[in-house]
Amino acid sequence: MTSMREWGAKHPGLKATLVGAAVGAIILVASLITGGGLDDALANAIFYGLLLGGGLFFVSQGFRETAAPLEGNGQALMFLRYPGAPPGSLRWTWETGIASTAAGWINFQPAVHDTLAPTGRSKALTGLRVVSPPRRPQHKDTQQGLPPGFRIMNLDSDGGAIEIAASPATLRKIQDAAGSAGP
Repeated sequence: MTSMREWGAKHPGLKATLVGAAVGAIILVASLITGGGLDDALANAIFYGLLLGGGLFFVSQGFRETAAPLEGNGQALMFLRYPGAPPGSLRWTWETGIASTAAGWINFQPAVHDTLAPTGRSKALTGLRVVSPPRRPQHKDTQQGLPPGFRIMNLDSDGGAIEIAASPATLRKIQDAAGSAGP
């Protein structure tokens, strides 16, 4: 059975339409309850429904278009941070990049998020061991631009503790790579 989140990921247009309609209905009811006129209530409901539904659609489409060329090359969009790093480094900030997985390691190429243009040297993350199962991002994570539907997983590596945020399918590949022998 498909969950609502999986269904929404497969049908972003319909998901955005339903979210927009729900927001519009809530705004309409709230405006009428607070004593606003019908014309103002309808205008507000339509405006905010289109704003939030349209915004959700364009955000989800942008990540789909970004991920499509990567999947064809056996790569994936991934975010990386180092929770044990000293303050002022990538301790709290997600670094965007392109990941390629292989048995026991991940090749992570930092990249500009929108264009996926490389921004530095690639990093080989080796000696991977999964510390915790994937979890949903917290509010502070989504404020930093993690795509909707991404999950976060904690791992130990030869370089120390790392956190990876990626799609559930990419995290499954990483879990499989972590369970395999090294390069």
